[in-house]
Amino acid sequence: MRKRTLLMSAVMLASGLTPLVAGAAQGAAGTPGDINRDGYRDVVVSAPDATVAGRAKAGAVVVLYGTARGLDTTRRTVVTQNSTGIPGSAEAGDRFGAAVVVHDLNADGYGDLVVGAPGEEVSGDVGGGSVTVVWGTASGPTRARTIPDPWPSSHDAFGRTLAVGTYDSLNPVNDGRLSIAVGANDAEVTFVPADGSAQSNTSGTGTPFNPAHGVVALTAVDLPNTDGDRLMIHGRGAGDDGWGYDGQGDDPGTWLTDPGGFESHTLPAGTVSAVGNLDGNGSPDLVVGNPEDPAQSPGTSLGGRVTVYYDAAYGGSPSRVQTIGQDTAGVPGAGEAGDRFGASVAIGDTDKDGRADLVIGTPGEDGTTGAVTVVRGTTGTLDTAHARNWTQNSTGVPGGSEKGDAFGSSVRLVDTDKDGYADLLIGAPGENGGAGSVWALRGSAASVTATGAVSFGTGGAGLGSAGAARLGGLVTGP
Repeated sequence: MRKRTLLMSAVMLASGLTPLVAGAAQGAAGTPGDINRDGYRDVVVSAPDATVAGRAKAGAVVVLYGTARGLDTTRRTVVTQNSTGIPGSAEAGDRFGAAVVVHDLNADGYGDLVVGAPGEEVSGDVGGGSVTVVWGTASGPTRARTIPDPWPSSHDAFGRTLAVGTYDSLNPVNDGRLSIAVGANDAEVTFVPADGSAQSNTSGTGTPFNPAHGVVALTAVDLPNTDGDRLMIHGRGAGDDGWGYDGQGDDPGTWLTDPGGFESHTLPAGTVSAVGNLDGNGSPDLVVGNPEDPAQSPGTSLGGRVTVYYDAAYGGSPSRVQTIGQDTAGVPGAGEAGDRFGASVAIGDTDKDGRADLVIGTPGEDGTTGAVTVVRGTTGTLDTAHARNWTQNSTGVPGGSEKGDAFGSSVRLVDTDKDGYADLLIGAPGENGGAGSVWALRGSAASVTATGAVSFGTGGAGLGSAGAARLGGLVTGP
């Protein structure tokens, strides 16, 4: 493993992306993911290919606010690089919003946005990429600043993936300060301090993946009995003898590492991951989705799989491992090439029983119409025997399934109405010829329900109708 060392006396940073709540040392007040601090968790939907002022694929993000009635699709804030207070300007190909997550970076109780624009031209470097922090306020995200890339000559597409954590091994004080992990189009992950303070130790971590493919995804992990968070890094082209599943040498891989570079472990292959407590015992469980699994592993399905590591401990074996595919007993459907089961995963308690549930996206199902599977948590392993599928043809779900919709490309579980039940957000960026749409289904004592389900497209999101915006390519929250 390679490491880079950087003396950063004045690196200005205040950004972050993570599915985790800020660490205790952060001391954040308020509700995680609450951008306007009204007590309700909010949702951010990305449209990275949105046309802005005639510039194709300039990109936009849309903030939708939680209320006592659930997600309010009529009340929103659209953020682009042409918005007042946002640095730069919307340009063709910027893809502002290709990566975005909500995190309270300065412990003021307001959720902040960190937005990646991997196509941004920076100082003449076309496609160099940029990261922007947009601060939450009572009136929503209204002011921002750009995060400088400390290694602009080493890569392009800075900001294509991001994650925030308290990576104490990068910080000699070990005081729990937040750092931002940023991926680009190489095999390095760059770390910068979220509070803008100076840093004089390791600021980059190399990975075992092929640098030609770049870092695919990042997930911060708070594991017990560790000094700070760890990081799950997804990349391609490691350990597949140069050929891999399809003869291209680009098999996906997953690496769990201490960002300081002291110890690393290989996890099941995959392109996405999530962290939560599926069995209710208080210990974190790791979920890795591999939509490209060709059924070469015993007991798995053609068309993708999901692997669950229960009670994960850094450097040790999980207490149990569960592998789920569409050929697993009770899981609806059947594994077929191109299904992409596990292309997206999310964890949250949809039925308020104290055990988190798992949502799995299958955007290639039935000729790319797409589907989403909900598997409820138990005190043991996930209850696959009673798994349920949701599509646009499910009773009560708005719309109808069509080829190319890619329903389930993104999924997220967020309690938007503060009733204790996590609500399900589903993105279909291929809907309506690539314009994209998002669905919101409520949580209930019986888990996800279509009662009161709503959907919205680019018009409802305030983006107009120009071009294929790919709305719903990413849905995020706390």
